[in-house]
Amino acid sequence: MLFDFQNEVRSIKGKLILVLALVVFIIGFLYYENNGLMISHYKINSNKSLKGFKGFKIIHLSDLHSKKFGNNNKNMIKILKKETPDIIVITGDLIDRRKYDEDKSLKLIKRFKKIAPIYFVTGNHEGWSGKFNSLERKLENEGVIILRNDTKVITRGSDQIVIMGIDDPAFKSRTEHNNYSIVKKEISNMLTEENDQYIILLSHRPELFNLYNEFKIDLSLTGHAHGGQIAIPFIGALIAPNQGLFPKYYKGIHTYGESKMIVSRGLGNSIIPLRFFNRPEVVSITFD
Repeated sequence: MLFDFQNEVRSIKGKLILVLALVVFIIGFLYYENNGLMISHYKINSNKSLKGFKGFKIIHLSDLHSKKFGNNNKNMIKILKKETPDIIVITGDLIDRRKYDEDKSLKLIKRFKKIAPIYFVTGNHEGWSGKFNSLERKLENEGVIILRNDTKVITRGSDQIVIMGIDDPAFKSRTEHNNYSIVKKEISNMLTEENDQYIILLSHRPELFNLYNEFKIDLSLTGHAHGGQIAIPFIGALIAPNQGLFPKYYKGIHTYGESKMIVSRGLGNSIIPLRFFNRPEVVSITFD
């Protein structure tokens, strides 16, 4: 009897240890999936004259949602310093409208600006927050170049790149069905004539890639999709805003007609608080 009891205790202990080990593994896995920054590298070339931009590097960030990566964002800063970018572009949702904390984002911007010039366009959370006018002034005070349906030209030798940034349609409409017409008008107002310069569009919205191709945008940098939030191995992303289930544009580089688009998987979370098989991403783009 005593022997059987001891065996039963050992069996229960063994099962408890296995359960505990499984719980620890799941917690560790989830922490890593949501905090383990990774970097994706892309090389871009074009038939247009870009000789002056050979080796020009862009760091593309999106959808921070006021998240931090390490004490004082040391993990993020370490990656960016190692990459030595020429410019940093942020394609919206620097803050989160539900857990609004601009101080975290502004502290990060203060560190970014010591690495490279920063270009910023808005996302839907800036539009929905109702507080962007104040944040905009603070970003401008830090030297951030905010493109709200505006362009900036970067010149290297005899070659030029046009950085075009559009305001997120959330500033003009709370309903998503107007997004296409709003963005179409924004882009058409900036592209008033034929232009043989290389154009980089900064936009929050990847689902409008067909529209960007209509305007023959050379390279669009977008976010918003959060990498599909949950990536199912060998299948793909589960869901993305404005694309629904099994979205097409949730990460990586896409080509359509004369246009290319790179979609950042983003850095933070919003409604869905967790990522699965979809780590936060820093995108590094180099012109070849």
